[in-house]
Amino acid sequence: MTEIVFLSSLQGYQDARLGSLASRLRAEHPDLRVDVLDPAASAPILAKFKLKFGPAILINGRIEFVGVPRFRLLVERILTSEKREPAPRSVMRPAAGKGGASE
Repeated sequence: MTEIVFLSSLQGYQDARLGSLASRLRAEHPDLRVDVLDPAASAPILAKFKLKFGPAILINGRIEFVGVPRFRLLVERILTSEKREPAPRSVMRPAAGKGGASE
């Protein structure tokens, strides 16, 4: 089961948006385990990942987002993390036909 943990901002930044994103994710994907941590519980986890403020989102114990992404982007990343693939938007792939120095 995929575990999604929403880490709250230490200053209360975007708490309403984070809560609505978590509730929508619970409603549309009941197979996921979704937790929203309050600022006091989020502080040590944010410090572990060397973040000072938050909000952030962990997927299966790995930090995947700092800030609050759009819902579609979050669901897309959850699906790729279940397949254990690199994030499609963060991986640079060589362009077709570019072989390097031999061309």
